[in-house]
Amino acid sequence: MRKSTLNLVSVLKNNLLEFPKITRSLQTKDPFFIEKLTAWIAKNEEILSTYTISEVSELSGLHSKLLIPRFSDNKSISLKKAQLKAASEILYDLQSLILTVLKPFELKVEECRELVKQILLIISQAKVVKYDPDLPFENFVDAIWKFTTSNEQLQAGAIKLKTMLIMSDIQMLIAEEINLEDYC
Repeated sequence: MRKSTLNLVSVLKNNLLEFPKITRSLQTKDPFFIEKLTAWIAKNEEILSTYTISEVSELSGLHSKLLIPRFSDNKSISLKKAQLKAASEILYDLQSLILTVLKPFELKVEECRELVKQILLIISQAKVVKYDPDLPFENFVDAIWKFTTSNEQLQAGAIKLKTMLIMSDIQMLIAEEINLEDYC
Protein backbone atom coordinates (compact mmCIF):
# COMPACT_ATOMS: atom_id res chain seq x y z
CA MET A 1 0.00 0.00 0.00
CA ARG A 2 1.32 3.44 -0.93
CA LYS A 3 1.92 5.90 1.86
CA SER A 4 1.55 9.65 2.11
CA THR A 5 4.38 11.50 0.39
CA LEU A 6 3.25 14.78 1.97
CA ASN A 7 3.57 13.21 5.41
CA LEU A 8 7.03 11.83 4.61
CA VAL A 9 8.26 15.22 3.40
CA SER A 10 6.83 16.96 6.44
CA VAL A 11 8.31 14.50 8.94
CA LEU A 12 11.77 14.46 7.34
CA LYS A 13 11.84 18.27 7.12
CA ASN A 14 10.91 18.54 10.79
CA ASN A 15 13.61 16.05 11.72
CA LEU A 16 16.18 18.01 9.75
CA LEU A 17 15.09 21.17 11.55
CA GLU A 18 15.85 19.41 14.85
CA PHE A 19 19.38 18.62 13.74
CA PRO A 20 20.96 22.02 14.55
CA LYS A 21 19.85 21.62 18.19
CA ILE A 22 21.56 18.24 18.32
CA THR A 23 24.71 19.70 16.81
CA ARG A 24 24.66 22.56 19.31
CA SER A 25 24.27 20.07 22.13
CA LEU A 26 27.61 18.56 21.08
CA GLN A 27 29.14 22.03 20.98
CA THR A 28 27.87 22.86 24.47
CA LYS A 29 28.99 19.47 25.79
CA ASP A 30 25.46 18.46 26.73
CA PRO A 31 25.78 15.25 28.77
CA PHE A 32 22.77 13.82 26.90
CA PHE A 33 24.10 14.52 23.41
CA ILE A 34 24.64 10.83 22.57
CA GLU A 35 21.13 9.94 23.75
CA LYS A 36 19.61 12.79 21.72
CA LEU A 37 21.53 11.79 18.62
CA THR A 38 20.66 8.13 19.07
CA ALA A 39 16.97 8.99 19.46
CA TRP A 40 17.11 11.15 16.33
CA ILE A 41 18.72 8.35 14.35
CA ALA A 42 16.20 5.80 15.64
CA LYS A 43 13.30 8.10 14.72
CA ASN A 44 14.62 8.44 11.17
CA GLU A 45 15.33 4.71 10.89
CA GLU A 46 11.70 4.07 11.80
CA ILE A 47 10.44 6.52 9.18
CA LEU A 48 12.66 5.14 6.43
CA SER A 49 11.68 1.58 7.36
CA THR A 50 7.98 2.45 7.35
CA TYR A 51 8.30 3.91 3.86
CA THR A 52 10.59 1.03 2.74
CA ILE A 53 13.35 3.43 1.74
CA SER A 54 16.54 1.45 1.28
CA GLU A 55 18.76 4.20 2.69
CA VAL A 56 17.63 2.93 6.10
CA SER A 57 20.49 0.43 5.83
CA GLU A 58 23.02 3.25 5.35
CA LEU A 59 21.50 5.09 8.31
CA SER A 60 21.80 1.94 10.41
CA GLY A 61 25.40 1.60 9.30
CA LEU A 62 26.15 5.11 10.52
CA HIS A 63 24.30 4.32 13.74
CA SER A 64 26.53 1.30 14.25
CA LYS A 65 29.57 3.59 14.36
CA LEU A 66 28.20 4.94 17.65
CA LEU A 67 28.15 1.41 19.04
CA ILE A 68 31.74 0.49 18.14
CA PRO A 69 33.31 2.22 21.18
CA ARG A 70 31.22 0.01 23.49
CA PHE A 71 33.09 -3.02 22.25
CA SER A 72 36.56 -1.50 22.10
CA ASP A 73 39.37 -2.97 24.19
CA ASN A 74 41.12 0.40 24.27
CA LYS A 75 41.06 1.41 27.95
CA SER A 76 43.07 4.61 27.44
CA ILE A 77 40.00 6.50 26.18
CA SER A 78 36.72 6.60 28.12
CA LEU A 79 33.63 5.16 26.49
CA LYS A 80 31.93 8.56 26.53
CA LYS A 81 34.83 10.30 24.79
CA ALA A 82 35.08 7.55 22.20
CA GLN A 83 31.35 7.80 21.49
CA LEU A 84 31.58 11.59 21.24
CA LYS A 85 34.41 11.27 18.75
CA ALA A 86 32.47 8.71 16.69
CA ALA A 87 29.33 10.87 16.82
CA SER A 88 31.16 14.00 15.73
CA GLU A 89 32.61 12.09 12.77
CA ILE A 90 29.19 10.97 11.50
CA LEU A 91 27.09 14.11 12.12
CA TYR A 92 27.47 15.54 8.63
CA ASP A 93 26.86 12.15 7.00
CA LEU A 94 23.65 11.70 9.00
CA GLN A 95 22.09 15.00 8.01
CA SER A 96 23.33 14.64 4.45
CA LEU A 97 21.74 11.20 4.13
CA ILE A 98 18.33 12.40 5.35
CA LEU A 99 18.54 15.47 3.10
CA THR A 100 19.42 13.24 0.13
CA VAL A 101 16.40 11.05 0.86
CA LEU A 102 14.14 14.08 1.26
CA LYS A 103 15.08 15.98 -1.92
CA PRO A 104 13.43 13.75 -4.58
CA PHE A 105 10.22 13.50 -2.53
CA GLU A 106 10.23 17.25 -2.02
CA LEU A 107 10.64 17.81 -5.77
CA LYS A 108 7.81 15.36 -6.48
CA VAL A 109 5.48 17.20 -4.10
CA GLU A 110 6.45 20.56 -5.58
CA GLU A 111 5.77 19.28 -9.12
CA CYS A 112 2.35 18.03 -8.01
CA ARG A 113 1.64 21.30 -6.20
CA GLU A 114 2.35 23.24 -9.40
CA LEU A 115 0.09 20.92 -11.39
CA VAL A 116 -2.71 21.39 -8.83
CA LYS A 117 -2.28 25.17 -9.08
CA GLN A 118 -2.64 24.99 -12.86
CA ILE A 119 -5.75 22.79 -12.61
CA LEU A 120 -7.31 25.12 -10.04
CA LEU A 121 -6.59 28.14 -12.22
CA ILE A 122 -8.31 26.53 -15.21
CA ILE A 123 -11.33 25.51 -13.14
CA SER A 124 -11.66 28.92 -11.48
CA GLN A 125 -11.46 30.72 -14.83
CA ALA A 126 -14.07 28.41 -16.34
CA LYS A 127 -16.38 29.13 -13.37
CA VAL A 128 -17.79 25.57 -13.53
CA VAL A 129 -17.47 24.72 -9.82
CA LYS A 130 -18.89 27.03 -7.18
CA TYR A 131 -18.12 27.04 -3.47
CA ASP A 132 -21.11 26.67 -1.16
CA PRO A 133 -20.21 27.76 2.39
CA ASP A 134 -23.21 25.79 3.71
CA LEU A 135 -21.59 22.49 2.66
CA PRO A 136 -18.48 20.93 4.19
CA PHE A 137 -15.22 22.07 2.60
CA GLU A 138 -14.39 18.42 1.80
CA ASN A 139 -17.40 18.33 -0.54
CA PHE A 140 -15.98 21.30 -2.44
CA VAL A 141 -12.57 19.62 -2.73
CA ASP A 142 -14.30 16.45 -3.97
CA ALA A 143 -16.26 18.46 -6.54
CA ILE A 144 -13.03 20.02 -7.81
CA TRP A 145 -11.46 16.56 -8.12
CA LYS A 146 -14.51 15.04 -9.83
CA PHE A 147 -14.53 17.85 -12.37
CA THR A 148 -10.79 17.38 -12.93
CA THR A 149 -11.17 13.66 -13.64
CA SER A 150 -14.21 14.14 -15.89
CA ASN A 151 -12.89 17.05 -17.98
CA GLU A 152 -10.95 16.04 -21.11
CA GLN A 153 -8.58 18.99 -20.81
CA LEU A 154 -7.73 18.16 -17.17
CA GLN A 155 -7.76 14.34 -17.21
CA ALA A 156 -4.07 14.06 -18.11
CA GLY A 157 -3.20 16.16 -15.07
CA ALA A 158 -5.46 14.02 -12.88
CA ILE A 159 -3.78 10.86 -14.13
CA LYS A 160 -0.34 12.28 -13.47
CA LEU A 161 -1.35 13.29 -9.94
CA LYS A 162 -2.82 9.83 -9.26
CA THR A 163 0.39 8.13 -10.40
CA MET A 164 2.53 10.33 -8.17
CA LEU A 165 0.47 10.69 -4.98
CA ILE A 166 -2.16 8.89 -2.97
CA MET A 167 -5.66 10.34 -3.05
CA SER A 168 -5.49 11.91 0.41
CA ASP A 169 -2.31 13.79 -0.63
CA ILE A 170 -4.04 15.07 -3.78
CA GLN A 171 -7.00 16.26 -1.72
CA MET A 172 -4.63 17.93 0.74
CA LEU A 173 -2.82 19.78 -2.06
CA ILE A 174 -6.11 20.93 -3.54
CA ALA A 175 -7.25 22.14 -0.11
CA GLU A 176 -3.96 23.95 0.52
CA GLU A 177 -3.80 25.65 -2.87
CA ILE A 178 -7.42 26.63 -3.38
CA ASN A 179 -8.42 30.25 -3.09
CA LEU A 180 -12.10 30.27 -2.17
CA GLU A 181 -12.58 33.81 -3.48
CA ASP A 182 -12.02 32.44 -6.99
CA TYR A 183 -15.01 30.10 -6.62
CA CYS A 184 -17.73 32.36 -5.24
